Amino acid sequence: MKNDVTHIGSVVRVVGSKIYAEISEDLPSSTPIISGKIYKIGQVGSFVKIPMGTINVFAIVTMVGANPYKDTLNDGEQQFPYGNRWLEIQLIGEAMGNDFQRGISIYPTIEDEIHIVTDDDLAVIYARNDPNAIQIGHLASSEGLMAYLDIDKLLTRHAAILGSTGSGKSNAVTAILKSITNGMFPKAKIILIDPHSEYHSALGEFAKVFSIDDEKNPFRVPFWGLSYNELALILFDKRQAADSMQDTAVKEKIFESKKEVLDKLTIGKLSAHEITVDSPIPFNIKGLWYNLYVEEFATVDAKNDLTKISYKQDAAGNLLKGDALKVVPPEFNPPAAGSSAPFKFKENRTLANYINQLGGKLRDNKFSFLFEVDEYDGIGKDLDELISSWLNHDKPITVLDLGGIPFEIMDLVVGLISRILFESMFWGRNIEGFGRQRPILMVFEEAHSYLPKGGSSHAVSGYAGKSVRRVCKEGRKYGIGALIVSQRPTDLDETILSQCGTFLTLRLSNSQDQGIVSAAMPDNLGGLTDLLPSLRTGEAIIVGEAVKIPSRVRLPLITPRPDSGDPEPAKQWKIIEPEKPQFDVAVNNWRKQRISKP
Repeated sequence: MKNDVTHIGSVVRVVGSKIYAEISEDLPSSTPIISGKIYKIGQVGSFVKIPMGTINVFAIVTMVGANPYKDTLNDGEQQFPYGNRWLEIQLIGEAMGNDFQRGISIYPTIEDEIHIVTDDDLAVIYARNDPNAIQIGHLASSEGLMAYLDIDKLLTRHAAILGSTGSGKSNAVTAILKSITNGMFPKAKIILIDPHSEYHSALGEFAKVFSIDDEKNPFRVPFWGLSYNELALILFDKRQAADSMQDTAVKEKIFESKKEVLDKLTIGKLSAHEITVDSPIPFNIKGLWYNLYVEEFATVDAKNDLTKISYKQDAAGNLLKGDALKVVPPEFNPPAAGSSAPFKFKENRTLANYINQLGGKLRDNKFSFLFEVDEYDGIGKDLDELISSWLNHDKPITVLDLGGIPFEIMDLVVGLISRILFESMFWGRNIEGFGRQRPILMVFEEAHSYLPKGGSSHAVSGYAGKSVRRVCKEGRKYGIGALIVSQRPTDLDETILSQCGTFLTLRLSNSQDQGIVSAAMPDNLGGLTDLLPSLRTGEAIIVGEAVKIPSRVRLPLITPRPDSGDPEPAKQWKIIEPEKPQFDVAVNNWRKQRISKP
């Protein structure tokens, strides 16, 4: 075997699954030609094999080095044409004949031979033995060899796609999702959370898109799915647990409002002792605001009698009672002096600030996706209709376009989406066509912005983190997988990242990000992160459960592309601009919090 053209050296040290090999001094060339193809010996990320009888053990090169030759007789360093050249390699798997499998049954020992892995060997490793594996691209070292992902391991063991801006991250997400849905799994169920409205064009053929300003498929998520503390964070800018006298009063009103609908619910009647103020039960928040406003600010013609409200009148003599549905407050006559009517119904206006903040949020278009959900009242529609609209349609992908949602509450919105889906899958795990019978993959784009490491100023509740951690820890048992997508691994929640069994890492230039990925990578292959700064656009290192062997893969360029490309200053600055761009449209869009359609 040492005369074989593929022979390059021998084992000199074994440390668990890490092997050190010495490159032979007798090699005629560091770039041998085998079957007409040139191979580069000792390239980091390349593969080698160790023949052991009928078994070939495969490993990946993680480090290359050379020590100067020491002449012990003359006590000095000598010029040696090669030096003591060595490889550090990580054992990956073994093959008997054409059957490759991860893991090692027999470990190499001293002086076992090391050989180059040829394309024929790679064909054995990357053979598509699983008919359910999806093709995502080709090996960077060989365009003729396709790269595959195990769809079962990808979903049940979770995965992460990481890469700096411009590395091809959004393209990678699109390529993988299209590989899943285009032909092989047309009945797949994928929920893509899209904070920056990037994927509506790239996935339009395969996806149903819900967005805030889409009249046909508006994105809505009922506010009453939040607990009181979470709701108070939005309504009253509460940064801590709500336990003041004002909060107690508001909670009592909410609880009473929820009790009113219990015997009218379309998907099961409940009694008052079975719920709390935090239970996901519908209630009329606009009616709540209106009633609180009246109680707080009304003047009455008879003391303490709210049936004798003293309303103002317009020029035609109509009472200005306001409109709860439009969040228009009523107008009252000012209280008279002394003992004359009208009187203040409530002397101490303790809830005035809360009521004004609540009215302001209900009128703010930025929050319409939360509060303009009158159809989800538990009587007309309930949460089952919302879940059905997301999952029960003829497209394999559902894009929840969160563009336009206030950044400061993105955490709560993503958390609420995740909790609705997790709880429904948990409690419906044995239902035909749902739960474990129809798993879903949740894709969290730009995850670092709402799944931050240790929390942040814009994610004070950590609500999304709690919900997604639960998905990552327990989701596989109930049919939910997570795909975490981020350009800043350093800023990601460590627990969520550690639950990912497969890493698809594109170019990463930041050393801190590389360190995080190195620590999180399975298979003791953190050394491969040294390659990350030099990866080409659209090229990735894939390691973990969903691939047979760690691989450097070139992903195809997808068209139409996600709407995440960089602007082109060199091109655009040469174009003659209009005399006056439509700045008024931009300002109007800003005020309305939605993009005007052309």
